[in-house]
Parts: sequence; C-alpha cells; structure tokens
Amino acid sequence: MTSSRRLLVALAAAVAFLTCAAGAHAATLTGQVEAAGRPVAQATVRLFAAGAGSASALGTDRSAGDGSFSIDYEAPADDAQLYVVATGGNRAGRALGAQVRLLAIVGPAEGAPTTTVVEERGTVAGAYALARFIDGTRISGPAPGLANAFTTAANLFEARTGKVSFVLSNSPSGLATEALPTFNTLANALASCTTGTRRSCRRLFAAAQPRGGARPADTLAAVVAIARNPSQHRAELFALAHGSARRAGAAGERARGDGAGGRTRRADAPVYQPALTRPPNSWILALVYTGGGMNAPGRVAFDAAGNAWAGNNFARPGTTAGLGLTALTPSGQPILGSPYFGGGIRGPGWGTAVGADGRVWNANFAGDSISVNAPDGTPLSPSGGYTAGSPTKPQGVAVGQNGDVWIASFGDDSVIRYPGGNPDPATAQKITRGGIENPFGIQVDARGHVWVSNGAESRSGSVTELLPDGTPVRPRPIRGGGLLSPQGVALDSAGNVWVGNLLSRSVTRLLPNGRIAPESPIRGSIEGGWGVAVDGADHVWVAGFFGGNVSELCGVRRRTCPPGLRVGQPISPPRAGYDSAAFEHITAVQIDPSGNVWLANNWTTGSPLSEPVGGNGLVQLVGAATPVRTPLIGLPRQP
Repeated sequence: MTSSRRLLVALAAAVAFLTCAAGAHAATLTGQVEAAGRPVAQATVRLFAAGAGSASALGTDRSAGDGSFSIDYEAPADDAQLYVVATGGNRAGRALGAQVRLLAIVGPAEGAPTTTVVEERGTVAGAYALARFIDGTRISGPAPGLANAFTTAANLFEARTGKVSFVLSNSPSGLATEALPTFNTLANALASCTTGTRRSCRRLFAAAQPRGGARPADTLAAVVAIARNPSQHRAELFALAHGSARRAGAAGERARGDGAGGRTRRADAPVYQPALTRPPNSWILALVYTGGGMNAPGRVAFDAAGNAWAGNNFARPGTTAGLGLTALTPSGQPILGSPYFGGGIRGPGWGTAVGADGRVWNANFAGDSISVNAPDGTPLSPSGGYTAGSPTKPQGVAVGQNGDVWIASFGDDSVIRYPGGNPDPATAQKITRGGIENPFGIQVDARGHVWVSNGAESRSGSVTELLPDGTPVRPRPIRGGGLLSPQGVALDSAGNVWVGNLLSRSVTRLLPNGRIAPESPIRGSIEGGWGVAVDGADHVWVAGFFGGNVSELCGVRRRTCPPGLRVGQPISPPRAGYDSAAFEHITAVQIDPSGNVWLANNWTTGSPLSEPVGGNGLVQLVGAATPVRTPLIGLPRQP
C-alpha cells in the first residue's frame, strides 16, 4: 500500500471515528444504594443503556460504606434510556448476596440527571413500567414503547430525588385510590428480603412465582413476575410485606413515605407508608389522568407515538355535548394545545380512531357529523363537521388497512363508508342491508371484512359482517351466543371477533367464518360488557360498565396463558376481575405500545342512567398487558 493510500485510509478512519463520536461526551452518575432506608455497602452497581435490540453496559462501581457510588461513562449519542442495577452488598452488617437486586430508572441519555437513588420503591416502579421489556438485568425493546415506558416509571418514582412521584402520591391518584398504598406495600414485600434472611427471600420468590413458571432468583425478577401476574399470591405477598415491617420496626428504623419520612416507626408499622391494611384484590397499579379538558371520555385511541386521543361526551357543567378532543402524552400529560376545539366536534361518543396517516377521526353523536383532526390536533373538517352519507347519531368509527373509514350510524340503522378516507358526498356509501340495526361498534379485519355490532341499548343484539365493498356476507345478521345490547368489538390476531354485551353481562366470540364459538357467552366477572381490546399475547380485556371493573381472559393463543386455562377463562380474579377505586363506569379499554392498559371513565360511580355525571378521566394500568403496535388498524400485532 502506498503512503498516500495509507494517509487516505487513516483520514477516512478518523472521520468515521469523529462521526460516530459526534454528540457523545464524558459524564458522571453518582448515587446511593439503600434498602429499607439504610445504606447498602459493597453492592455491585452497573449503569446500562437500554436499546432496541439489547442493552449495553456503560460503567460499574462498588458502593462505599455509606451506600454511595460514582460511575464515569461515555454518554450515548442517541436517544438511549439509562438505568442502574445494584446487586448484593451488605446492609447493617448482613450480606445480601445476589438474591438482592435493585433497579433505578435514570431516564434519557440526553439531559440525564447526575444523581440517582437505588432502592425498593424504584425497583417496583421500573419493574412495573418496563415489565414487558425486562429480561434479567437487560432492558430492551422497540420504539416508541420502550422510551414511553421509561417516562411512565417516572410517574411512580423519582429516582433522582429518591421520592415517590407527584403523579402517584397526589390526587386523582395518591390516597384518592389505593395506588400509593399498593405501591408501598409491594416495596415492603421486597423489603422482606432486603432486611430479612435467606429464608425470607425464598418465601418472597415462592410467593412471586407465576403458576407454571420459573421461580424468581432475585428481588428484581420477583417484582417483574408480580407485575406480569397481578392476580396471583395476594395474601402471601401481603403477609410478607407486614413481616418486613415487624423486622425493620424492631430495629428502630425510620418511616419512608410520601413526605412522611423522618419519624421512628412503631415495630408493626410498614417501612414505606402509607401501605395497605389488608390484602388487595390484585397487585395492579392504576394511575388516573384527568388533564387536557377531559370530561366523560367515551373511547381512547393511540397514534404511532403512543399518544392517547379521546373525545369528550360532555361539557361542564352537566351533560351538554362536549366540544373538545383531548390528547395526552404516553405518560398522561396534556399535549400542548389540548383540548382541541373546532372541526365540528360535538358530543363524540364511542367513535374515536386514528388512521395510518395519523389523522384522528371522531363521530359526533350530538352533531350528526364526523370530525377529523391532523396529527398535531389541528381541525381538518369544516365547522359543522363532515356530513357525507348523512350520519345520524354516529357511534363507532374504524379505519381499514386500505384507508377506508367506516362509521356506525346508530340513529338511522346504517353503516357509512368513506373510500380511502375521503368524506366526499359523491363517493360516500350508505349501507342498510344485512340486518344493520342501531349499529354501535365496528372493526375491520385483515381481509377488509367489516364487523358491526347491532342493537346497542336495546333488548336485542346481533352482528353484521360486510365485505370490503360494503356488501353483506349474509342476508341476516349473526345472532345468539349471548349477543344482547352488544357494544364494543375487537379482533384477535387469528381474526376471531370479540363482542362485549352490556345486558347479558358477557362477551361473545365469533369465529372468523362468523360462527359463534362454543364457549360463548363468557360471563364470570364481566359486569356489563362494553369496551373490548386484545393485547399482543391475544389476551382479551373486557370493560365492565356496570361493575366498574375490567376482566382479562385467556385468548386463542393458550400457550401465553397460565397453564390449564381454556379460551375465555379468566386470568384476572375470577369473581371480581381487576377492580380499583380509580374505576368508574368504564366504556373503553385499549392497549398501548408499552403494554399499559387504558380505561375510559365515562360516567362517575353512582350516576343514574337518567342523569349521568361525566367520568373522572382515563385510567392507566401500568405494564399489565403485552404491547400492541399503534395505531391499531386491522388485527393486533406486537410492535
């Protein structure tokens, strides 16, 4: 090789190095490792960057006698998310071993804080928010779900300050629901191991072991298992949490809580306060979001970034038709400009859908029109909305893979099709055949077939199947199987159709050929089936309007369910489903790209049917489901 060629190669290598290093810089993260409020010395502390395909280690240190550590690292130049795992060490002279593993969520590399606290509550926060992305000490997954999950973790615990987040600790969550006591009780259950003996740890791991699954080997794996299986081992975990209280209390340690720290605890008081005083129905963590002008949200839909969009049925005060569209970030914060007004929005009910182009469609039940908003919320429809096809009290809206928009025109027994999403009166198609009557829910499968629930709010019920051109598949609708005031419709990955029944308090499964599945109707804990959603593992989620609960059912992929369950059998508590003081009269359930389950509180608890009061926002069940790619068009798929 000639010297000139060597020089060119060297220059090219230097340019490549500088290009790769652009934006990278040296940084230092300091912090503290604690367990039940006391320092953990000699813990192995590792800093990681989570990525799409894998996690990369950035640096390591061993905590000092006071629990402190310092890690110098080269900050990633991209949008990597940082987190810390601390393993082993000793606390108050007791060796913890590898069975104690604690997690702290630091946040995005860009602008990352310079300090963090690693302890039990941060471990619970990270394990729940990232339950679908954690494998041992490695956190990885696709965008946008991974980054969104990191922001959700910050809604539970602020690792930078070592405190419970404002979102979790204050109304409309906090002590207005059981979320904060549940969170602290989970941390106390982990403390049964971090402050106890090896036997205590074995009891924790046994209590966290999922049915038919492997027993966790460390505290981080234990709380991940609990987050993924929240209906199991309720009493056992609660007992462990109170056992840790007695041990730590006997040592005269100090209470740790939402601004309540600093007091020496009674021997029987929990380490982290406030805590539950009796076993919960399940170990779900439910956060409530009420910002962005929300009032009686009817349905929720997610865009490609995981932002939540919901139309508001009502305007304050009373039940005047709502005129706004709310948009929340994946962490529940109102997006700039929300609520969005204009474009004819007037009392959107069940009809909110997001297309592949990011446009948001709303059916205006009170306005007899259809509204469309740009991805940034800007109204695209005229001031009176679109009226092509003459929608009358429209409810459900669905977008097909080819861009066709389908509308359930509840008030005049028809379905309207906008080919290619074009609301032009010259091309809009109005369909009245096939037994369409009081249509409510509507979905489009992978073949372009359209499934419509008929008879909502009546003592009848059926489902109509339409071909992609609007032709009914059969002259009469599908009946039976518990179809009685059918409301929401959802599809699973195999093309089965799941329908929530308000009056038969059940859910019905239709096979892709339109036949009713033999297990229908499925009842159990379903108290007035309304909204239905299917997650990335084909688990079926049903919102109970009357019971203020949500049920998780085993779907057609039985291998993803606990051993021994058949299709339609409950994964959630069989008698009550998942319930919470955060739940009101729920009309919608949907799954986001991080695996959070979102519920729409449409009416407040106790509202009479004759005089409903707008519900209290959207509820997020943190990390409770397998993620789904959004916007949801066609069949559900994992991101």
